[in-house]
Amino acid sequence: MLRFTVLALAFSTALPALGQPPAPAPAAPRFKWEPGKVLAYRVVQSTTVEETVLDEKTEKPVPSTSSTNLTLVRKWTVKDVDKEGVATLEMSISEMKSVIGQPDGTTVTTDSTKPEDAKNMEAFLNKPIVTVRVDSQGKLIEVKDAKTGSAARLQAELPFRLVLPDAMPDAGKSWDRPFGVKIDPPNGTGENYDFTQKYTSKGLKDGYLIVGVETALKAPPKATSEHVPLVPMQWTGDVYFNTVAGKYQASRLTAKAELMNHQGEGTKFVYKSTYAEDAIDK
Repeated sequence: MLRFTVLALAFSTALPALGQPPAPAPAAPRFKWEPGKVLAYRVVQSTTVEETVLDEKTEKPVPSTSSTNLTLVRKWTVKDVDKEGVATLEMSISEMKSVIGQPDGTTVTTDSTKPEDAKNMEAFLNKPIVTVRVDSQGKLIEVKDAKTGSAARLQAELPFRLVLPDAMPDAGKSWDRPFGVKIDPPNGTGENYDFTQKYTSKGLKDGYLIVGVETALKAPPKATSEHVPLVPMQWTGDVYFNTVAGKYQASRLTAKAELMNHQGEGTKFVYKSTYAEDAIDK
């Protein structure tokens, strides 16, 4: 009898644990847009291009190296959020410094903190130069205005660098984003190129969802020369999303390639760019 009572008690004690509902799944990561809010980011990008071309007269290989070091602060102002959660955002640049290393070894520096340089930048400094509509997953819904550069480039370089998945992803979970880019003259011939951007969750850490990013062409161009303007779009690295604040926090990306014989036998194009972006939190 005593043994039966002990077993019955143990079984009845276990019942509440067995009957408990499973813990709710973590909320899907989403951007939390707030009208009037300004999202500021500091960008540091360093790019080096090593190119070997053939001299027109001697047809001998001539190597050259150029570089660009760019630091800027860009601000995204949330102008409006519609009932579907799609935000209209305006982007402006409040600070910029560029140091361009030219093939002859000289450098050209432009710095918005210098009055003369700031005057030369007044056409775009502290003024809206890009207006986009982005949904709560980071998808680029529409480019309403792009005063500098190509609107198509924003497909390759999303305003906030990633598209979030439908649900909170487990570590190792992947999802894709296809996109296309048209390269117009003088950089291209008007051809359309299809890319795939693959995202892979690296898990949650201290409230940040870490996402690995890989960007690749679905079908490389037939001519190596046509690949040159596409290299800067093939970003790889990590993006950090603040799941608590509902905002893009940071990214660490690289794009690199070595293209042989891009302008004939003996020529070469080597490209490497690093990109670091961090939210400027008050």
